[in-house]
Amino acid sequence: MNNKPVWIFKSQKQMIISLILFILFIMGFIYVSTIDFSKKDINDNEKFANEHKAIIDKENVYTYINNQEALTYIKQDNVIILFGIKNNDYVGYYANILNEVAKNNNVEEIYYYDITDDREKKNGTYQSIAEYLSDYVTHLDDGTVNIYGPTLYVKKNGIVIHFDDSNAFISGNMNAEKYWSEYQIGLQKEVLNEVLKEYMEM
Repeated sequence: MNNKPVWIFKSQKQMIISLILFILFIMGFIYVSTIDFSKKDINDNEKFANEHKAIIDKENVYTYINNQEALTYIKQDNVIILFGIKNNDYVGYYANILNEVAKNNNVEEIYYYDITDDREKKNGTYQSIAEYLSDYVTHLDDGTVNIYGPTLYVKKNGIVIHFDDSNAFISGNMNAEKYWSEYQIGLQKEVLNEVLKEYMEM
């Protein structure tokens, strides 16, 4: 009686190759199983609308920029930048008004820089942006400068024609919905309409 084991591999080399392929197969299966195929890539407009619930227009004019891009763009001759913070209804309402007025004036793109993390971490690039805007932004008691949201920066032909952070400083416990009354929205639209009309003039 022959008790010699039966090898399914013809050689040790073949066995090692098969073992490696098997391990790779298992790793590939594990990787694929972790992918969430329900998630779809979304553009900046939709991302902005999802983050700011007051934005009802998913075809809005906003394009996200990072701190390095913001530092570059504020030095350009013609640019519109909205500085905002995460999960802030005041920013959302303001952005919604600005989006409507921008579209009415054929403004196709407004850059959006979320300052939340950079300001909290005192990021060096953020500090450079604040220093560059030191003639306009809020100065603290210790001499440092900070940017708050919402803040709108509009520059045309190398001249800052509009800088507004007044809506970032709301006194009392008034919520955004109450603050942005029809009257307040109307006033803001008039201001923004004049600004963007001037910006778009050749």
